[in-house]
Amino acid sequence: MKTPHQIQFEAFAAAGGLYDERHAKLYADLADDLIEDGSFSILYEGVAHACYTPITIDKASHLKCHVLAPLAVLPDYQRKGYATRPREEAEKQLDADVIFVMGEPFHYANRYNAPHKVLPPVRTQAPLECWFARELTPGALDGVGDSTSNISGPYAAPLMWGHPSEQV
Repeated sequence: MKTPHQIQFEAFAAAGGLYDERHAKLYADLADDLIEDGSFSILYEGVAHACYTPITIDKASHLKCHVLAPLAVLPDYQRKGYATRPREEAEKQLDADVIFVMGEPFHYANRYNAPHKVLPPVRTQAPLECWFARELTPGALDGVGDSTSNISGPYAAPLMWGHPSEQV
């Protein structure tokens, strides 16, 4: 069975495009650091791995929220539902109100589609159209309005919120 580090590394090393082995090492090390720091980690059938780090919405600090990152699936198992299954299981186990994710719309827009005006917890050049939320508690974000958010630990590093071309 592969470790979270191996899954993250192998998935990103094989991704191509913007990603190369330097990114693979960066994200695999981030996963290790998040696990060590106490972020929720889920390993699914030895082929998929995801971490969830607590995040606070400043105008709604009573909500239990997490941000998903990194998420990886071994190349031979991609496009077969292995990214969805650990997310579904994590959502059951976390007992969260909202899950946030920063990513490409074609990956996240369908599942993470709750309208919101919560800013990412770290300054980023990423467009806000790439900052998604999924309400696990229906209506959790109703009435929150414009708000900042904050996060601590390894995922609070500004480098992790940069564009892949800026990270290595």
